Amino acid sequence: MRVLFSSSPGLGHFFPLVQLAWAFRADGHEVLVTIAEHAERAAAAGLEVVDVAPDYSAVAVFEQVARDHPDFAARMAARPEADIEEWAVQIAAVNRPMVERTMDLVDRWRPDLVVYDQGATVGLLAAARCGVPAVQRNQSAWRTGRMHEEVAAELGDLCERYALSVPKPDVTVESFPPSMLTGVAEEGWFMRWVPYGGGGVLGDRLPPPPERPRVAVTMGTIELQTFGLGMLEPILRAAADVPADFVLALGDIDVAELGPLPSNVTSVGWTPLHALLRDCSAVVHHGGGGTTLTAVGAGLPQLLTPDPRDRLQYTACNAVRDRGIGLVSTPEEVDPALLRRLLDDRSLRSATAEVRDEILSLPTPVETEKRIVESLF
Repeated sequence: MRVLFSSSPGLGHFFPLVQLAWAFRADGHEVLVTIAEHAERAAAAGLEVVDVAPDYSAVAVFEQVARDHPDFAARMAARPEADIEEWAVQIAAVNRPMVERTMDLVDRWRPDLVVYDQGATVGLLAAARCGVPAVQRNQSAWRTGRMHEEVAAELGDLCERYALSVPKPDVTVESFPPSMLTGVAEEGWFMRWVPYGGGGVLGDRLPPPPERPRVAVTMGTIELQTFGLGMLEPILRAAADVPADFVLALGDIDVAELGPLPSNVTSVGWTPLHALLRDCSAVVHHGGGGTTLTAVGAGLPQLLTPDPRDRLQYTACNAVRDRGIGLVSTPEEVDPALLRRLLDDRSLRSATAEVRDEILSLPTPVETEKRIVESLF
């Protein structure tokens, strides 16, 4: 069977697809991944990849949205929390450059199944184009609602060109475990989170085993490019007054703009997050679903500090806070007392251990792959 995995350009969208892609490939199926901007990173997962928007730039897309819809960012920033469907204008802009090559590819390759991340409406449209089942991999705690319909409306010209309709996914695979979705509708099957953050030759790039608490600081692959490094400055100032070591894991971002780092802060560049967290006591991050779950898997309390302009991340913030596995703050409100609480509050560790055990009780990606095949074919 041929299985197409369609990913949004962000690595935070691609990484949660890898476990299922591996499961299908190991079960003997032919797997192909479509993505933009991060094709090389995707191929490093041992998968065959097609770059469906070779000149793609997420930053350029967001800047164009700001020009075309000058009121959009202000409207979203003013909301205490926004449903994902309210971001249809921006999600459509992210998907638009990938539609043409994706449709041309599926016309030639003819997949039997399409698996896509929640933000990749292009994947759902590809399944409709081929008339094959679609499996949605949810991100974070977002509820899909009418997001795909709203995105398709923004892509009306392309939907008309390719005669595309917007079906419902045949299967949805959740990201967060049940206890982190309390009070919201479950959209599909639950699956164990298996961390993946890229491979790497670690060597001595990681600091030696710590003699005192170590805190990882990571902010995703897009947020710092979009909003700048300013959100890190208050966190670093607070870190300087805490008896712990802080490790910046910011991918390919050049940290020179931050100036001299405090003596207890180091930068390791691109490092698989799950490997870094093995020797950490806590993690500070932007609220990404994958980072949240990887921290739980490592048994670590977490502090979520999303940029106030990125209200989508507040869904994960609410889930973390309500489940009692972490703290939530704006970057500007981070102070030494909050970081010390992150390290010292035993209730955070206890709740995190409960959620980790819950995740380990869920079906593995291999079991989920087999269930998908048995249910749809």
